[in-house]
Amino acid sequence: MKEYILKTLKGLVACDSISCTEKELSASDYVYDRLLEMPYFKENPDLVGKYQIPNDAYGRYVVYGAVIGRSKDTVVLSGHTDVVSVEVYGEAEPLAFTIGEELENKLSEMDLSDQARADLESGEWIWGRGSADMKAGDVLNLALTKKYSELASKGELKGSILLLALPDEESYSAGMRVASKIMKKLKDDKGLNYRLLIDPEPAAEMGESQIMSIGSVGKLQPVVIAQGEVAHFAHCFDGISALNILSGIYKKTQGSLDFADFYEGEATVPPSWGNMKDMKLCYDVSLPFRGYGFMTVLSFKKTPDEIIGMLRDISKNVLDEEISILNDTYQEYKKMSKFANKEKIEFDTAVYTVEELCKILRERDGDKFEEFFKKIYDEAGKKILEGESYPVATVYMMDELLTYADIKKPLVLIGIAPPYYPSTHSNMVEGHEGFGEKVFEFASKISEKEHSQKLVFENYFLGISDNSYTSVEEMDFERLKSNFPMWGKLYEIDFESIREVSVPSILYGPIGRDYHQWTERVNKRSLLEVMPDMLDRVINFVWDN
Repeated sequence: MKEYILKTLKGLVACDSISCTEKELSASDYVYDRLLEMPYFKENPDLVGKYQIPNDAYGRYVVYGAVIGRSKDTVVLSGHTDVVSVEVYGEAEPLAFTIGEELENKLSEMDLSDQARADLESGEWIWGRGSADMKAGDVLNLALTKKYSELASKGELKGSILLLALPDEESYSAGMRVASKIMKKLKDDKGLNYRLLIDPEPAAEMGESQIMSIGSVGKLQPVVIAQGEVAHFAHCFDGISALNILSGIYKKTQGSLDFADFYEGEATVPPSWGNMKDMKLCYDVSLPFRGYGFMTVLSFKKTPDEIIGMLRDISKNVLDEEISILNDTYQEYKKMSKFANKEKIEFDTAVYTVEELCKILRERDGDKFEEFFKKIYDEAGKKILEGESYPVATVYMMDELLTYADIKKPLVLIGIAPPYYPSTHSNMVEGHEGFGEKVFEFASKISEKEHSQKLVFENYFLGISDNSYTSVEEMDFERLKSNFPMWGKLYEIDFESIREVSVPSILYGPIGRDYHQWTERVNKRSLLEVMPDMLDRVINFVWDN
C-alpha cells in the first residue's frame, strides 16, 4: 500500500487543481481514472460515476465510487481535490506541484522558519501544494477503496464504503453541497445505511498529540450596506457619511466576543471583516452616499436568526450614536462659525434585512418588482460566470435593491452572502447520539497502543470544512433563504437531502503542517504507516458497531 500511496500522491499533486478554475477538473479526472483501474468498478459500472454540479461556471463534478459488501452499513470516505493558489511559493512556484528532491532543494535555499528547516532536513516530510491539504487524504481514500474493492470482489468485505472526491472546498463547497443528492440516490437505489463520514483533512497537533475533530464549526457571512446623506464637503453638517455608519458597525463587531460561541472549554473566534469600503465610482467632494462590508461569523450553536438579530440591533444603535456624535460636534462648531445656525442635526433612519425590504417592495410594486429582481439576479449570475466573488455579487444585488427602493434617509441594509456552513457535531446527529465520541475513544486506544501516537479530540474544527453538510439541525430555513439575495440556481443548499442522509462525521487525516503556505507538508510516517492502519481499523469498528 505504501508504494501505491506514494505513486498516486505524486500524480495527484501534479494536477494543478487551483480552486475556482477549470484546472480543478484535472484532479477530478485523475481520481476517476484511478477508480476505473480497479476491476471491481469494471464489474460494477453502476457504482462509479461523475455527478455534474448544476449551473457550475467551470463544469466541475463530484467523483463517486461505492463498494458494497455483505452489509449495507456504509462509511463515507470524503475528500476535496482542489487546492489554493501557489504565488506564495515565490521562486519555488514552478515546482509547487511537484514532489521530491528538486522542490526540497529549492526550498532549502529559501528563508525557512526554524521548524520548517528542521523538518526539511529530517527527511520525514513530503512537501508541495496539496501534499497535506488534502491530496494525501484523497490518496488514503483511494488506497482503502482499492483494498476494499478487492475484498468485495471475493465476497469478503463485511461492510460498504462510498468514496466522494469533491471540488471547490477551498471556496464555496459546491461539490459537498450536492453530495447529499448522490448519497440519497445510492441510499434509495442500493439501500446504503450511512454510519459515519470520514474526511481525512490534515490533522493538526497539540504537543505530541494528533487531533481528531468530531464536529465542524458553522460559518455565516453577513453583508452590510450603509446609506448616508450626501452633502458637499464644505457643508458636511448637512449630511452624514455612509462611512461613519459603516465604521461604527465595524468597531462594534470586529473582534467582538459578544458573537463568540462556547462549548465544553472550546470557543469560536470573534468575527472578522473581509472587506469594507465606500461605493463611489469616481472622486468628488461629496460625503460617501453608500458603503459596504462583509464579515465572517463562526458559530457552534448560534443560529443565523440570532446573528442577524444581533447585527440589526447594533446597526440601529450605531445610527443613533453617529447622529448624536455629529450633532455634538456641530454644537461645538456653532461656537466657532457665525454661519452655523441650525438648532440641531437629526435624521430619520431605518434598518432593514433583505427579507424585510423585499417584502415591502413586493407589496408596493407587485409584478414590477419581481421583474426587476429577476433582472438583477440574472446580472449577478453573469458576474459570477465572469469570475466575480459571491460576496461582491451579493453587494451588487443589495445596492440595486436600495436604488430601486429609492429610500431617502440614512439606513442600514443587512443580507447574507455565500458560502453558508451549518455547524455539525457527530455526538448530536439524530439517531446517532454520542457516536463521534465513541469512535474517538476506540481510535485513541488503538493509536497509542499500536503506533505510539497520542490522540486528542476537539468538539469543533474551527478551520471550516465540508463536514458542515453532513447533518443540519432544525432552523427557519425559509427565513435564512430570504436573506440570501443569491439563493436559487446561483447558490443553494439541499437541506432536505442532507436531513435524509444525516450522518456523524469526523475529520481525521495524516499530520500536516503549514497548509495554504509555501512550506505545506505532510508527515511520511503518519501518511504511510499510521493512518492507513488507523482508518482501516476505524472503518471496521463502525461496521462492527
